[in-house]
Amino acid sequence: MQRVFIGVVLFIASALSPVYASFDKAMEDYTAGHYKEAYRNFHALAAIGNYSSMFNIGVMYFRGEHVQKNPVEAWAWMQLAASHTESDSMSATAAKIFAALPEESRTTAQARLQALTEVYAAEKIQADLSPVLLADAECDVDRTPVFKKKPRYPRWELNQGRFGRVVLEYSVMPAGHVRDIEVVQSTGAEFSRAAAISGLSYRYEPLAVTEPTRGVNTAVSFSIHARPGDVNSRELATELNDWKVKAETGDPIAQYVYAQRIGVLRSFRKYMRDVDLEYQTANRWYLEAARQGVPQAQFQIGRNMVVGRGCEADRKNGLKWISAAAVAGIPEAQKFLASNAGEMPEPERRDHALRWLKNAAANGHYFSGVLLAWELVTGAVDADPEELQLAQDMMDAEPENYFDEVRILETKAAVAAANGEFKKALQLQQQALDSAKDLEWDLRDLKHRLEAYTGGDRWRGPYYYDIALE
Repeated sequence: MQRVFIGVVLFIASALSPVYASFDKAMEDYTAGHYKEAYRNFHALAAIGNYSSMFNIGVMYFRGEHVQKNPVEAWAWMQLAASHTESDSMSATAAKIFAALPEESRTTAQARLQALTEVYAAEKIQADLSPVLLADAECDVDRTPVFKKKPRYPRWELNQGRFGRVVLEYSVMPAGHVRDIEVVQSTGAEFSRAAAISGLSYRYEPLAVTEPTRGVNTAVSFSIHARPGDVNSRELATELNDWKVKAETGDPIAQYVYAQRIGVLRSFRKYMRDVDLEYQTANRWYLEAARQGVPQAQFQIGRNMVVGRGCEADRKNGLKWISAAAVAGIPEAQKFLASNAGEMPEPERRDHALRWLKNAAANGHYFSGVLLAWELVTGAVDADPEELQLAQDMMDAEPENYFDEVRILETKAAVAAANGEFKKALQLQQQALDSAKDLEWDLRDLKHRLEAYTGGDRWRGPYYYDIALE
């Protein structure tokens, strides 16, 4: 058995799969001895058809890393990977392990391989991860805007004669106002701020739902030849078509950019009626790029599948794409997983959320740091000194590309309350309430927290608590 063990090594070369960034990250965790994280990551990549990761799961079972040693399970995973690749080294290693199994274990191993094949066969994975596309008319995911204030052109940029474009992403609340504005693309900081300030005034048709509508995108243009917010539809259509031509050559980055531009330019649909801006068209190209290993595309197609945007809703398989993107280090995917734990019991949900939010915050995603601070100080169990310090560190950071001052103030208030500083918490919460009142937002949640701090209690529970339409 020792002789076989010496020949069992992790499959390091990722040439069998295009998911380079994700696979490399999983290997980094393994090499650093973070076996639990590596095991999770290999499983996430196995779910999207990365057979190198499947082989390495087998190695971990053989060596007993994070999991109990199990040569039967090890062989089944390794043989699964070998049977879907042309790797001689995989096949040879699997053959050695099988030869060393006792006769009575071989039948069990074959049965386990069959069970894994039913889940991880290439045809099965491709079918599961391909969304059932639907036309916009067949979906009900877009909220209807009723008011969008045009942004002010930044004076410095105007004097310099500079053109600007900003892409905002935000959540729309049941009552119709906009929260959690992030700048996801921008030609400059002043343009970002002007567009975000404008975004705070957006209003949508109210909708009888109990959760915000997340991931809404809007593009804002600034041109010295037009008023801010006006659109040169011909120029945008030409730019979009240029990306389409590049996408059709098979370039995965162009495929992603083309799909992403379709989603962004949907906010200009009334000016571009002859241009295909359907979500299902974007999904086709996101899927092509995702299959070629572009993590950002994996996140976008996964999120669209989860919410049913341009396709039938498929939460289970959409999360597979998002998990792969999260392994690759895409902070938006990590934040999404943290906020979408499903029906996990509370201790497990909190561990899941903290795991991904810490990763996203470490990758420089400011909003994830805010969410992490909230998660640390508003749970059922009081935060320990180390968690309190981490929460404080998150809120001491300068906001970057995030423009919901109300949430920032409320999170700072929650951290202060968790530290027993209720006077400070009240001051911060009142500032948040005043700002929300000026924006004519729903104030119920803010008032609930103000009452808690007035009574000397910290806030326990989610940020969005009482937001359904009255």
